[in-house]
Amino acid sequence: MTKEAFIQNVTEQIRCVRARDGIARELSDHITDQAAAYEEAGEAHEAAVDRAVQEMGDPVEVGVELDRIHRPQIDYKLIGMAFLFHIAGFFIIWLMGDFSNHPQYIARQCVVLLISFGVMAGMYFLDYSFIARYAYGILVFVTISLFISSMVVSWGEGRFVGIMLRYLYVPVFAGILYRLRKGGYRALLWAMGMQIVSAGLAYRVAGTLFTAGNIYVMCTILLVIAVAKGWFLVDKKRAIGVILGVLVILPAALIIMKGIFSGYGFQVQRLLAWLNPERDAGGAGYVYQWLRQEWGMVRLVGAADNSPLLGDSLIGGPFFTEPFILLQLICKYGILAGAALVVAFAAVVVRAFQIAKRQKNQLGFMLSVASFMVILLNCLEGILINTGYFLVSSMQFPFVTYSACTAMTYAALIGLLLSIYRNERIVSEETFRRPTWRLTVKWEKR
Repeated sequence: MTKEAFIQNVTEQIRCVRARDGIARELSDHITDQAAAYEEAGEAHEAAVDRAVQEMGDPVEVGVELDRIHRPQIDYKLIGMAFLFHIAGFFIIWLMGDFSNHPQYIARQCVVLLISFGVMAGMYFLDYSFIARYAYGILVFVTISLFISSMVVSWGEGRFVGIMLRYLYVPVFAGILYRLRKGGYRALLWAMGMQIVSAGLAYRVAGTLFTAGNIYVMCTILLVIAVAKGWFLVDKKRAIGVILGVLVILPAALIIMKGIFSGYGFQVQRLLAWLNPERDAGGAGYVYQWLRQEWGMVRLVGAADNSPLLGDSLIGGPFFTEPFILLQLICKYGILAGAALVVAFAAVVVRAFQIAKRQKNQLGFMLSVASFMVILLNCLEGILINTGYFLVSSMQFPFVTYSACTAMTYAALIGLLLSIYRNERIVSEETFRRPTWRLTVKWEKR
């Protein structure tokens, strides 16, 4: 049997179409290397190739075994958690919101739930490598979408409605880093510039320094990881030093100098109000005073005594109460109910970390790390904000949210993690080299 016939017989047994090319290349390289070794021992070329092919074994058996390995995987754990937590989040909002006075919101939340499942399923069935192939196009698309959404929103919340969508810049930046692989210092400088652009666009569209700062920090971490993993043809220690100096120390110094010479601005006032709420109890420190009072009334089980949160519905009251959904749940049902919600968040974060940790594909690893960081950061910040240990911001928890934009953002991140896990044994480094003008969705039999 010839080398070509052997490889064809093997790949015919593999049901996943996208895995065939990579397996064919690996088999061809293995046979070529083995034949070269036999040629060095004195055998003729044709005889060496035939011997190398014969030692590979029966092509059907080899193909069946490879088909068992190289097939789409289903992460039942994360799918189950995402489904249950979405449903649970819907009912938590139901319990917290005043749907009796606003029945129209029931239909709205059902639509948001269905859209979230659709976004998650769409990301799940897509080949996640498209994020790297079309990284710059996706960056432009996300930016245009955000600008349009900020202009058409007519709610009193304005730009804060879609604030979570800005976090999609983080996985997009991971795709840009992958495109810049094997470049030198010029590519590294370009990556640093794109990081600043991503954070700048987030600030321009979101209008909040807090969100832009979060995106900036996560992109810095991704850039350091890329350098540490050898993505750039540079001296690692020197490059990391440049990154930390230019992207961390220099901006921090500029912020400090601006605070010294420009007086106390709004951000400084927020920080001082958090550290010492009593000095401005009627102004910026009011929310922190309120948080302390709420926590002083909570019970282990059951509703808190005379809690103002029990009088404000999540959707009927002011918009800023949504970031305090955890505290509102605790005030209504007790600390154990809040602890159960925190455990649910922790389960998603841990599963995201496990998916990132097991990735051998470089792009899959970086994208899963990006998704993991966004989920971890917002869950951690949300818990700290609800307990009064962090500056109050407009963040929103995953699953437990009234905002359609927030729900779709988290659904996209969860779907991306599912896609990475699903294609873990299929997508190879060669996948990225396919023509950039082709975007296909393929369905494989399992």
